[in-house]
Order: sequence, then structure tokens, then C-alpha cells
Amino acid sequence: MTTPIHTRIADFIAGEKFVCVVKAPPGSGKSKNLLESLETSLERRARIAIAAQTNNQVTDLCRRFASRYPEHTIFRFSSKMFSVPDDLPPNVVVVTDKANIPDGGCVIASTCMKLGLTTLRSSFDILLIDEAWQMTWATFLSLRSTAPRYVLIGDPGQIPPTVTVDCDRWETSGTEPHYPAPEIILGIDGLKVHTTELELESCFRLPHDSVEIVKMFYDFEFSADAKPRERYLRATKPGTGDSKDQGIDLLSEHSSVILTYPTEDTGAPIETDQELALFVAGLVSRLLERGCLISTNADEFAAPRGLISEDIGVVSTHNQMNTAISTALASSANNIRVTTPERWQGLQCPVMIAVHPLSGVSNPASFDLETGRLCVMASRHQAACIFVTRDHVGETLSSRLPVGDHALGAIDISGRGHAQHTSFWRHHEVRGLII
Repeated sequence: MTTPIHTRIADFIAGEKFVCVVKAPPGSGKSKNLLESLETSLERRARIAIAAQTNNQVTDLCRRFASRYPEHTIFRFSSKMFSVPDDLPPNVVVVTDKANIPDGGCVIASTCMKLGLTTLRSSFDILLIDEAWQMTWATFLSLRSTAPRYVLIGDPGQIPPTVTVDCDRWETSGTEPHYPAPEIILGIDGLKVHTTELELESCFRLPHDSVEIVKMFYDFEFSADAKPRERYLRATKPGTGDSKDQGIDLLSEHSSVILTYPTEDTGAPIETDQELALFVAGLVSRLLERGCLISTNADEFAAPRGLISEDIGVVSTHNQMNTAISTALASSANNIRVTTPERWQGLQCPVMIAVHPLSGVSNPASFDLETGRLCVMASRHQAACIFVTRDHVGETLSSRLPVGDHALGAIDISGRGHAQHTSFWRHHEVRGLII
């Protein structure tokens, strides 16, 4: 029997190696395993620091910690500008002055940026970093005085860290400051002997066949916790036979489909694609009109339930498109979350509608081909995912090969992205899942 991952992380914490890097697929329980690994450390009153990339992530970790360890206090270390939620558990104590952090055994949680800019009075025994693939190597270096040993856990398929400065000069340095910190750590030969590398092996969120699709974005194996056809979306009312209804009907046997919208001879719209936004809104209406049932529960005896508007999420790579979709939805379902893949990271929804990143793009650039966004879009759903796009994407991928303009020795992001986009499209094409 495989040793649980939180036990293996706890074994690292009790050992002597310098850093532990944990690769995790989407929906695999990263935060849960991170917190479960702390039980022994809490018993021996170690000094524990936990960090994440955003205030929302830190607050979520504090809530989870408070629920898992109600007999322990966690100090939420933040700036004076932080708006304290009214419903924080009583064992979450917000501190804004480092002088109020206890010197002995304790647990604190903060953002990586806050810890990196603070000189603490005394270091911690261990620093655990959640969503570590969203953190740059430069940010990690700023944390080196927080603790002598580190656990980094995250999803390597997610969107790389956002960097707003020109980084060309460092592209082939080998320790690129703008690259995700875990990638740099795993690539430094001198660190390998001091590094423990672990992998989470199960995805609990996605349907069985969606895991097979998402695995193409990762360099390690993992499996689905869900059984084949255990999770689904199934319409109870007949459709009209148009493309929306054909796609919905396929979701009773498959968890993802691609719906295409005709492209004019003059090409896709240069500005925001208002027609496609209306198509997405019409798809939402059709899902609700057809009395769809959804199954998102691993319990084989649990009955499916009726789909409601709050069960649907929408994602597009551009804010203008999201605004157009929200406007189109305003009259019928304005409680649906519509936002970018960056903001969908770490979240989930029973049914997702995704505007394909290459829809309307005639000459894909590295931004369009970077598959972190496609991976996030394809891995938020618990029952079904519907991709919507102009119908040129397959032809674009076949006829427009990426230009190899990356620096010699650097990762060919465009080439890798083109290959993964093509595999994703062909996976649906050969199975008759493109309408």
C-alpha cells in the first residue's frame, strides 16, 4: 500500500534534507495534504510558517487550519491595510506587527511577498509554500531568511507567474529569476542531493475521461479518483438538434466537448467577439432549459441533482470577452462567475464553459500558445466542460507553425504549446467530440 503523501511530507519535515518539492495535478487536495503533514510538528511545538501567493489563498489556508486543528492557534500575519473578514474562526489571530509573533512554538500564515519583505525577529523551523508554481525564483530567494528548510507544493500545469519586466537577459542563465521556483530547484544539480521530490497521484475533482485529457499537460503520472461515467451532465428534456443540443447530449457519455461557431470568409472579428459571447449566453440558457441533471459525487448510491445557474462557470482569456459574456448573461443568469483562467486557478465548478484561447486568433503568439491557460480551463469542472470557439482553430494549428524565436538553450514555450494544443484538439476530433 502506498504511503499517504502527507505522511511522506511529514517524514521530510522530520528529516534533514533542505527542500521538498511536491508536484500535484489539479483537484488533488494540495492544501489538505499540506496541513495534514503538520500534525507531528504541532505536537512537538515547532515554529511553522505557511505561505501562499495571494491574500485569499492565505485566508483559505487559515480557515482550513482552524478547522483541522481547532485546539491550535494560527497567526495570520498581514499588512495594516488587510481587511479582516468578519467570519474568521476564533483560533485565527490577525497580527500586523512582527513584534506580536510569538518567539516559541507557533504557526503563522502570510503571503510570500509579505514574508519576503519582513525581517523577522527569529527564523522558523520550516516554511511550507502552497501554490508554489505561481511563485518566481526571485520571490523564493527573498524568503531564504524565513526558515532553513522548505516544502513547496503546487500544480506545474498552471499558468506561470506574472512578470511585468523584460526578462530576456536571463532566458538562458539556468536560474532564471522569473521562472517558477520549483522548476529552478529541480534543475539545479547541486541541490538534487538535498531535495526530496514527491508527486500526488490522484485527481479527486475531474471526471475519469477528463483526467486522461489533462494528463497531456504534465510530465508525471496520476489517475482519476472518479470511475468511468460516474460523473456526467444529462439532459431530461429533448433538444432541437442544433449544435448546442448536440454538444449537451454528448455530455451524458463524455465529460468534455468542443462547440464551433462559423467563421466568416473575412475572418473572425478583430474586436471583441460579440457573436460568440451571445452564443455562450445561449448555451447557458439551453443548459438550464433542458432540465439537466449533474453527478459530481463519488458515492455510487448518490442520486444526481438538477443543474442550477450557480453550478455553471465561464472562463475566457480576455477581460473584454468576459465583460461581453457577462452583459449577454445579465438578463437571465447574472449570478454566474465569468472571469479569466488566472482568477479561476484553485477554484472549481460543476459545469464549465470555456472560450478556447485560440478562438479568433489567426497568428498565435506565445501568449496564446502557453498552455497553462488551456490546462486551467480544462481542469475546473467536476461534471462537464464545454469549449466554445470559432471553427478555424483546427486549421490554424495545422497551417500556422510557431516561429522558433526563443533564445538558444531556453525552453521553446511556443513549440511545446503548439504541440499540446494540437494534441488537445485531436483528442476531441478523433472521438467525434467537436460539433
